[in-house]
Order: sequence, then structure tokens, then C-alpha cells
Amino acid sequence: MEQHTTPEGVDLYRRGILLGAVSSIGYSAANVFLRAVDDCDPVWVSCIKAVPTILVVFPWLVWRYQKVESKFCPPKLALGLVLLSMASHFLGNVGFQWSLNKIGISLAVPICLGVLIVTGALVDWWFLKDKPSRRTMWSMAILVTAVVVLSTGGKEAFAQLKRTLEAPDSNPYLLALAVGAVIVSGINYGFFGAVIKVVGNRDVSQPAIMTIISVTGFLFLLVISAFNGSWEVERNLEAEHLLQMTLAGICNAIAFVALVSAIKILSVTRYNLVNASQAALGAITGAVIFHEPVSAWMVGGIVLTVVGLMVMKRNK
Repeated sequence: MEQHTTPEGVDLYRRGILLGAVSSIGYSAANVFLRAVDDCDPVWVSCIKAVPTILVVFPWLVWRYQKVESKFCPPKLALGLVLLSMASHFLGNVGFQWSLNKIGISLAVPICLGVLIVTGALVDWWFLKDKPSRRTMWSMAILVTAVVVLSTGGKEAFAQLKRTLEAPDSNPYLLALAVGAVIVSGINYGFFGAVIKVVGNRDVSQPAIMTIISVTGFLFLLVISAFNGSWEVERNLEAEHLLQMTLAGICNAIAFVALVSAIKILSVTRYNLVNASQAALGAITGAVIFHEPVSAWMVGGIVLTVVGLMVMKRNK
């Protein structure tokens, strides 16, 4: 749909960009609340975070089933979404959440997005046969550079955070494992967008996709939480922490709805490039809210992010 030059095509493209921006802002806001509860069990946090999405999309699905269409989702696609949801919630959400108090939001977000951009572009090209344009390639190169620059600036936050860690968490191998978890999270999210694109192209409705993913993820993480004793840890059940987890879930729900809507209009690569603004937003929130150090690298990375998004702007 990105190649349309008609007024309708341009309007549709702009709607996709706007939805992508809403998704990026929503996920960035969710990351702030997730960072605030980084001392809670990551599985439990990810479980609670899924609840608001269910409360939004399930009534939407019921309404659509009754008023718009009677078909739901083919069994094979539903099974694929169930498996995707379990992998995405555990490898993506839980892994990312676990890493936040190990390497900080200023480092975790840019690394995750850098891996996501590259993974999404490769999947888009190889499996969806959607070769990016020259302008998109330039934009991707600039945004990946911005991510690298922001990650370099984030090392200062990482060094400061490492000094504040308790002795058991100061193990360098554990810190390296946190970086690895973020990389795996980025790869997971890169495939996630492509699968949603494929399923959406097969006329499966947005609420059906989101209901299957969110309900499966919630139940899967709820079972794990029951087995690992998350309900028995006091800080996991404190009212303030539960509120922050819920707020993270609300922001995540808004972002998820925008993501599924945007990915129907834009290619996976182009959506991920719009979503790259999370890297700059993550650096800013890390510095302003959590007092992670500001550096020239961070400022330069933010500037490059803006330039990369401007380069991606569609020619009329």
C-alpha cells in the first residue's frame, strides 16, 4: 500500500504513519512504568500488563462477531498465533522486563530496537517479498546508526547502574546475559510484526488477532507465575506496584491496537522505522525520570533519529 500515489493512497499512508507514531509513544510510556517496577517478578509484571489489552479487545471481538462477521480465525492460523503469543510474551516481554534493572532503559530500548529494525527488514524482504526502497534503506541506515550512538551513550547509564547493583547481581556474566535477553527480545519482536502482517493479510480481523495473542499470553504467564510463587512475594502485590503494572498495560494496549492497525497499512520495515523513535524517547525518559546520565552521544543519537524519520518521509 505504500506505493500508492493517489490522494486515497497518500491519506492511507499518513494514517499508517500516525498509527505507528501512536504505537511508539504508547510503548515508550509503557516502558516508563515497567522500569518503575523492575524490582518485581518479570513474569508477573508481564502477566498483569496483558490484562488491559484483554479488557479492550475481547468486547470488541464479541461485538464484531455479532454485528459484522460470523467467522473467527482458521484453526491453523489460531494455533500459530497461540505459539507466537507464548514465545513473544516469554522471550520478548519477560526477557525485556528482566533486563531493565540490569542495564537500564537508556541502553535496553536502543539495543532492542536496533535488532528489531534489522530483523524486521530481513523478514520483510525474505518472507514477505517486500523489498525496501532506496529512501527506506537510507532511513534504516541512519536510524540503525542512531541506535548505535544511543547505545554508546547508554553505556554511561549502564556503568552507573552497575555500581548500584547488589553484590549477587554484579556478576559480569549476568549483565552480559541481560544484553543477550534484550537482543533475543528484539529478534522476537521483529518476527512478531511479520507474522501479524501475514495473518492480517488473510482476512483475520484485528480484534481476533489481538484477543488470541493477549489471552494466550496472560494465561501462559499466569501459570508460570503460579509455579514460581510470584503471588507469595509481597512487593509483587503492593498496590502502588500493581497500579504501575496496570498503567503499563493500558499504554501497551493502546500501542498494540495501533500496531496491528498500522501493520495492515505499512510494510513491517517501515513500521519498525517509525517505531525507532522509541530509542530517542527511551533515552529521554531514562535521563529525565530515572536520572540516567545524559551525554553528547545521547543527544547525537536523538538528532539522528529525527533525521532518519525525516528521510523516510514519503515523496508526494
